[in-house]
Amino acid sequence: MIQSVEKALRLLQALDTEEWMGVRELSRRLKITPPTTHNMLQTLRAMSFVEYNATSKQYRLGLAAIRLGAGGDPLNRLRIFARPYIEKLAREFDETVAVFAWLDDQMIAVDWIQANHPLVVTHNHGVIEHPILLAAGRVLLAYQDRAVQLRYAARESLGKLGANCPADTGEMLQMLDAIKREGFAMTNNVADSGIAAVATPVFDASHHLLLGIGCSEPISRSTELHLENVKKLLIEETARMTRQFGGPFFMDRLAVGQ
Repeated sequence: MIQSVEKALRLLQALDTEEWMGVRELSRRLKITPPTTHNMLQTLRAMSFVEYNATSKQYRLGLAAIRLGAGGDPLNRLRIFARPYIEKLAREFDETVAVFAWLDDQMIAVDWIQANHPLVVTHNHGVIEHPILLAAGRVLLAYQDRAVQLRYAARESLGKLGANCPADTGEMLQMLDAIKREGFAMTNNVADSGIAAVATPVFDASHHLLLGIGCSEPISRSTELHLENVKKLLIEETARMTRQFGGPFFMDRLAVGQ
């Protein structure tokens, strides 16, 4: 038996709970020195097998480990992880903020907070039809492999979706490539929806896309200046979310406008 592997696996087993745990508690449970426990946690955190709470300085099982578990519910863990961030964004913007994931070639609504206005943007749980109509859907598609993008284009009614939508596959791919370069998507009255929206991505330590976070509002309340402010704050917050998983640093460069 390789001792380092055995210790790491026992550490992951100890973290297989809904509770956050600190280094000393884990060290005591596993009978491993605190420095060794801390070093293993940092390695596991770098690969998204462990999640770190900077406020409490505690750890819990990360998404990479959850995805390996047959009985795990990754969408629920994503929902738990994202909730405090979207609550903060919803308070800041006073508009609808939503979390989406791309699973099995489909866009899934993970969670959202609806604005407290008579006229608001709302969502439903489950699969979202026509992801290309949403800013978050465009973000999710932008970071998929080309094969995934082409499969989506083949089944979508491009050219029939209405105003401000790509007319064909080539136009869609060009749009998605631009979103990937820029790190965000913005939409305005797509398909005469009356909605303006901004969305940005969240990544894990392996640079894989985890989530698309979007903020949307009726165009009757939307201004160019407000959308730019939403974009800036959304990039900053999703950069923080990405850092929790040791994700790519380009999100930080976007957040400071470099």
